[in-house]
Amino acid sequence: MALSIAEADAVSTRYFDKTLTTQVYEKSPFWTKLKQIGNISTDGGTKLQWPIRYKKSDQTGFVGPREQIVYSEIDTRTSAELDWRYLVGQAMISWDERVKNSGKEQIVNLLSDKTTEMGEDMLDHFNTALYAAAPGANDMESLHRIIDTGTTYAGIAVADAAEWAAAAEDASTTELKLYGSGSLSYMINQATFGTNKPNLHITTRDLWSKFESLIEPQKRYYGKETGLAKAGFTTLYFHDAEIVADYACTAAAWFGIDTDKFEIRYHKDWNMKKDPWKELGQAGYPNAMYKVCSWVGNIMCRMRKTSFKFTALDYTI
Repeated sequence: MALSIAEADAVSTRYFDKTLTTQVYEKSPFWTKLKQIGNISTDGGTKLQWPIRYKKSDQTGFVGPREQIVYSEIDTRTSAELDWRYLVGQAMISWDERVKNSGKEQIVNLLSDKTTEMGEDMLDHFNTALYAAAPGANDMESLHRIIDTGTTYAGIAVADAAEWAAAAEDASTTELKLYGSGSLSYMINQATFGTNKPNLHITTRDLWSKFESLIEPQKRYYGKETGLAKAGFTTLYFHDAEIVADYACTAAAWFGIDTDKFEIRYHKDWNMKKDPWKELGQAGYPNAMYKVCSWVGNIMCRMRKTSFKFTALDYTI
């Protein structure tokens, strides 16, 4: 006969539930990179808040030895603020599935497959929201909205904090080039501030292949044992930064990301929280079972101007 609710919970907790977090955080290059550098952390409170320095104080200068100094104070700091975003994944086992998979081994395999399916669905929603050009009202922040020359992010308009908020953006260049005007190296230069610059490039599979074709054979380096390559992604390098393809990346887009300035913040009580399997009889589905996985968080960026994006590249050119 089929496993009871108690048995299903015991098996899931022991074998399958832990894979949900792994699937979401380790099968996307962006999430994986942030996890590798320790930029996935917990938080609490009514909102996500962090301080930023949004302009120069401009209170320094050479003076004469007897010149009078006029003391003044300039506000250079403010607080960035984001709302929590809520993601829910659910799995359901119907009555007929329990009947058809009534052997212990079969029902365990079914629980495993349902858990995997729920993890893949949550990953797909994470990635879809990550690259959304126009995030929905309930979606978390996207790379398109954060890495932009004009959009407001975390309650701060670009016009009010250009030193912090204005990322480099090219919406007209169609040909991917390594050097020269409108090139990849040019955009990296625009997004470099001191030692901070893009250290991860994410693009489409077609544009990744286009970049590969631009590199001379003797300069085509594939990562093997470090960074994202260690996690199973195929990587190339340019200006010491990894270049990877993501299936969910928006067509014609190329993101140069300073991952040191990004962080995934999740609520301490809702980081892929797995509820136990429950009966659905009261909802009108006798002998069916369901399970819910919940996540609460958002994407935090400490400085926007050290990242860039192309949005009109054509891999056929």
